[in-house]
Amino acid sequence: MVALRQDPVGIAPERALVFVTAGSVSDFARVAREAGLEVFSEEELETLEDYPKGFQPAGDAARLARTLYATIPTVESFQQMLSLWRAHQRGEKAPHGAGPWWKVFDLLLELRPWGPQDRLGDTARAVIEDRLAFRPDEDPISIEFEIWPTASAAKRASWRGELEQRVAAREGLILDRTSISEDGFIYEALLVELPCLAVREMLADPADINGLATLEGVQFILPQTIGQAIPGGPDAAGDDRAVEGAFDPNAPIRAALLDGTPVAAHRSLDGGVVIEDMHDLVRLSPVAQRYHATAMASLILRGDLQADGVPLTDTRLISVPVLIDKEDGAETAQNRLFVDVVHTSLMRLIGTDEPAAPDVFVVNFSIGVRDSYLSGRIGALARLMDWWAAKEGLLFVISPGNVGHLALPGTTTMDFENAAITARRTTVRGAMRDGIFNRTLLAPAESLNGLTVGALSLDHVNHAPPQQAGILKLEEDGEFVPQMTSALGLGSRRSIKPDLVEAGGCLEVRAMPQGADISLRGLQQSSRTGLIAASPPGQDATQKSRGTSPAAALVTRSLLRAAAALTGEDGPYEGLELSRRQNALLTRALAVNAARWPQDALDLYDEEKTRLGSNQHLRAKEEVCRHFGHGYLDGGLMRESPEAGVTMVGLGSIRKNGAQVFRMPVPPSLSGEKLPRSMRVTLAWFSPVNPSRAQYRLAALEAVAVNEAGDEDDGRWGFDMTPDGLDANIIKRGSVWSKRLKNRIQTIPEFGDNADVPIRVQCRDASGGGLNQDEDILYAIAVTLQVEAEVQFDIHQEVAQALRVRAQA
Repeated sequence: MVALRQDPVGIAPERALVFVTAGSVSDFARVAREAGLEVFSEEELETLEDYPKGFQPAGDAARLARTLYATIPTVESFQQMLSLWRAHQRGEKAPHGAGPWWKVFDLLLELRPWGPQDRLGDTARAVIEDRLAFRPDEDPISIEFEIWPTASAAKRASWRGELEQRVAAREGLILDRTSISEDGFIYEALLVELPCLAVREMLADPADINGLATLEGVQFILPQTIGQAIPGGPDAAGDDRAVEGAFDPNAPIRAALLDGTPVAAHRSLDGGVVIEDMHDLVRLSPVAQRYHATAMASLILRGDLQADGVPLTDTRLISVPVLIDKEDGAETAQNRLFVDVVHTSLMRLIGTDEPAAPDVFVVNFSIGVRDSYLSGRIGALARLMDWWAAKEGLLFVISPGNVGHLALPGTTTMDFENAAITARRTTVRGAMRDGIFNRTLLAPAESLNGLTVGALSLDHVNHAPPQQAGILKLEEDGEFVPQMTSALGLGSRRSIKPDLVEAGGCLEVRAMPQGADISLRGLQQSSRTGLIAASPPGQDATQKSRGTSPAAALVTRSLLRAAAALTGEDGPYEGLELSRRQNALLTRALAVNAARWPQDALDLYDEEKTRLGSNQHLRAKEEVCRHFGHGYLDGGLMRESPEAGVTMVGLGSIRKNGAQVFRMPVPPSLSGEKLPRSMRVTLAWFSPVNPSRAQYRLAALEAVAVNEAGDEDDGRWGFDMTPDGLDANIIKRGSVWSKRLKNRIQTIPEFGDNADVPIRVQCRDASGGGLNQDEDILYAIAVTLQVEAEVQFDIHQEVAQALRVRAQA
């Protein structure tokens, strides 16, 4: 029998084996554990369609293949493992004591040592090849090398040294290096500048024994991580607008903006923005080019200047420039590792003994990583954000990115322009569905613990209709339709992404001939549509803003306003000081709880059910979630209860396999009334993560109202609620859980005074053993009870004294 154990100092890549299985991860992991195998890394792969001859997959043949990596402690065991695999492949019987391994091998498509094809994946290769195109051999190109994240700093340093030697031998330069070693997050990487010829040689022969892709200490070879913001420009909004109200210079700083450099002296921002030039980038950003960060700061602090413009007076904004503003947009410094830049920024903001902004609970990150589309593996930047969220309680508001033009095969310009808006939209949706793999989330929008915000093609104030020939819209004024250029979900392991959608400015489009077809392109500059925000170069200029970036900024504003309402006059936590994590979780729960599918989402659901056929309700809802997530955010519902309803919030702490019960007061006037009613329950938590596993999320929470069908309680309070909305299999995949219950049979509830609805919150290990039994998971709960009819009594007033529900152990 091969003896195996976990490497005491982490991963030993020189003895790493790659297991490719067509069974589920859980099935494989269970059998592997029985054989004594320690699985240290898992990655989800593309769906496998054709199995090798003679292979019989475990269970359903439609399951996804997955790659699992394992560490073998000795060279002898490594060789013995490969020998056993070859014997299994030859059809031989298991030697004495090797029976458990034969069970493992029965689930495998392939077993091989970790090699160049793992370090240099297809997606990374394609991006690098694209960046190499038409460049002379002597031109330099930047490449990132991620070192295996072993806990041994000495081992990482040794591997880094070997890599630096090979880079020097190819006349390359080390532009930047970082070594982040935190409890739960290890990131060792180098940013290397190499001649294009050396990179072409690596791509042509990655298995070269003396090459860069065969270094045992290298885990991944990647194109440089380039954070970017969509180009700004002189897209003036017309007449300058008077600014009303001022910021409180003594207000705490509760939000951070990681972006380019804003024009802090602009009249819309003056006194509300503090710039911390941690990376010496401000001097590199000409004032006249500071479009993106100025617009983001303006939208966070004042909203749309025409529709809103009211300043936040109970908070200020700290801006940490991490991008350099240029004429064609903002992007990262060419000589820095972006993951390190972000980590250093966060460390200085809240992670030192003398933090620059200790009260920050929300970080606006309207930045996407160029060419980094979600293809299964969660990237280092998203993992970093998930770690900060779980460790420090930071809420990241992230834009999913903006994608380019959309090809419409078999469509002429005239046909498209003459079609009705609904017909255009159907055509566009079909083309987006066909090209889904090129329109997925841009890193770090796949973040598990972040709040990813998609963009609706929606202005807060309707401007003049299109006048120029060939300029089109895909929605009527006031319709809630996602922007064609907003990147689509779902997230990792099919979790709901984006989390929700917000107005991102009305996006006009132009149909351009492309051979026999047409290409649909969004207009980024237009005097007719867009959200109004501050702009360089002067102190009064304004601009039109569109895309997922402004949508994320508006959500950040809603979170800050909700946080103020929680502790303000008549708020459930009036006069109390909430911690960073409490503010982050409560506002995150309220945001998702206040999101609703608009009519266009419901229409899309009906279309998808028809297209997919019977018994495909789950897939149809997933398709809607790709575009809308949990729905459009109604910022007012984050701060106030709905009409004929009441919203209650609470905080709790739970451990693995634990449960808590919240008591939601029931309005006495509902007793004896035959009324349609609904209840929405939302939980938000920051799950601890295991970056080395496909089962990345460790903690999963859910809530159960005790009168749901099948519950032991007979529902004495008589609401008779049943699930309505997103499928239970969809909402359980992330770190926000939100369920809507609706009364379908209008029974007449009968209950006395002081009645309440027990809601049980429970926690399970989502990773198959990775969650620590002693780890406390802090969470927030938001519950909205609403009568969906006109009534003469005030539900909110009846339970006003109990807006903050408390947990019972």
